[in-house]
Amino acid sequence: MDSHDTMMSTTINNVEVKNKGFLLLDSLFKENGWHLTKNEMELIEYTKFGHETDFFQIKMNKQNIHVSVPIKNSPYQYKTTFNSYFEASEYIEKRFNDYCN
Repeated sequence: MDSHDTMMSTTINNVEVKNKGFLLLDSLFKENGWHLTKNEMELIEYTKFGHETDFFQIKMNKQNIHVSVPIKNSPYQYKTTFNSYFEASEYIEKRFNDYCN
């Protein structure tokens, strides 16, 4: 069971993402009306008002970067893992653009 099973998220407004490795993604999300709901060095999450069950999540540990992205028009998330910030960022940006178009 993950934190979204409760469907309660607190929005963190006007705060820059703590993990600077994802600063460019932070700008992309915020420019498109998405908001940080989790902002920790090892956990970042974005959602959009009116679409709180759809979220983009990035979890980091010493070995990997785990990414969860919403599947458009579906209640499910797709999860995958990367070894670098660059690969994870590129993937999230592509999935974000797919999701929003």
